[in-house]
Amino acid sequence: MSRLLPLLVLWLLQSDPLADALKRIDEETLKAHEKFLASDELEGRAAGYPGNEKAVEYIAKEVKSYGLKPAGEDGGYTQEFEFGRGAGRKAKNVIAMLEGSDSKLKSEYVVIGAHLDHVGKKGQRVGGQVGGSNDDDGIWNGADDNGSGTSAVLAVARAYGQGAVKPRRSILFCWWNAEEAGLLGSRHWCANPTRPLDKVVYNLNLDMVGRNPDRPVDIEGVKNAEGDALEKIIMAACESEKLKATYYDHHNEAMFRSDGASFLQKGIAASMFFSYWHDDYHRVGDHAEKIAYDNLAKIGRTAFRILLGVANLDEPLKFNEDTPLRGGGGGGRQLGINGEELQDDDLAELKLGEGNGAYRVGTVAENSVAEKAGLESDDIIIGFGGKPLPAKGTLNELRRRIQGAKLGEEVEIEIIRGKERKKLKAVWPKK
Repeated sequence: MSRLLPLLVLWLLQSDPLADALKRIDEETLKAHEKFLASDELEGRAAGYPGNEKAVEYIAKEVKSYGLKPAGEDGGYTQEFEFGRGAGRKAKNVIAMLEGSDSKLKSEYVVIGAHLDHVGKKGQRVGGQVGGSNDDDGIWNGADDNGSGTSAVLAVARAYGQGAVKPRRSILFCWWNAEEAGLLGSRHWCANPTRPLDKVVYNLNLDMVGRNPDRPVDIEGVKNAEGDALEKIIMAACESEKLKATYYDHHNEAMFRSDGASFLQKGIAASMFFSYWHDDYHRVGDHAEKIAYDNLAKIGRTAFRILLGVANLDEPLKFNEDTPLRGGGGGGRQLGINGEELQDDDLAELKLGEGNGAYRVGTVAENSVAEKAGLESDDIIIGFGGKPLPAKGTLNELRRRIQGAKLGEEVEIEIIRGKERKKLKAVWPKK
């Protein structure tokens, strides 16, 4: 009997569907995804460019191989949309589905998402390319932002698709595009959902979850649903995976700068994992070898458990009406633009004076504060709030001033458009 007991224990462990599924979210799987997604071949995955389309094709091929159902448009895995002023560029979201096992609940959806795009390579006017290129590197590979979230959602999708865990509600696995241009992919889906939006009960967003393993991961929005069911599920999942986390009731620094905000603004409970900023944020040094794969795997397994917990609730999560729908001082207020700091020769040509900087607008989000103020693509912002922008830390200072703008009051934005200087007025309306 003593010889048979270890074999029996091993058999019981191997027959546990949850344990088997979680084992599929491992470091090697994540490394394989990052190796491709953050490779030079994909040229920084800027929305509207060929490298981005290669990422879309890769993700769609992967989810098909997992046995997940297509949940995009026209029976496929993708949803195409146009963006940019004049709608001159195109990008695609990728959406796949695991159908729920409960005949009464499978028409409700739990959504996990991550944005697949980044900010491209030298010569692509897409915005967000901080710090410039160097002699050895002209590609913003975006391994952490957001190759990490993209890879983690792929690993979770594989664990559900190839494993034997059968959640009661259906799960949508989504990879949003053009997030860097203003959350455009998730906003488009929420405005044109491929599944009924009123049946979506929760969104979990993963963005920049691959670095800072010695720092507890931020989990924002643990109380964005009524009651305490969501908070308990999240905390139990973290405890099970021994994942160190800092919990925020609603938001901290990232919630309203990423795709979960698109769901909150539709009255859908949403949470976000974020492992915090680092020196390679939006710079060419954001490479795959810097990812903390052990911690990323923990985050993926924790996300798996959260989805399962929410999908199996007897009653669906409901949006907490006390949830703020705009960011506060933590960086959430949005102007609605993406762009790039001007440096070196580009900055010198403007002759703004020593110590003064500029920010070129790449894209302007529809119905944003920026669009209503009259900002256009290729405008160059040289002043905000009546003061010039600095040459060093231009983007960070612009963000700081945006957060300091008072609701309901006009804020002056000084720009150069072509050869002409203009002053526009922006207003963040009171709720």
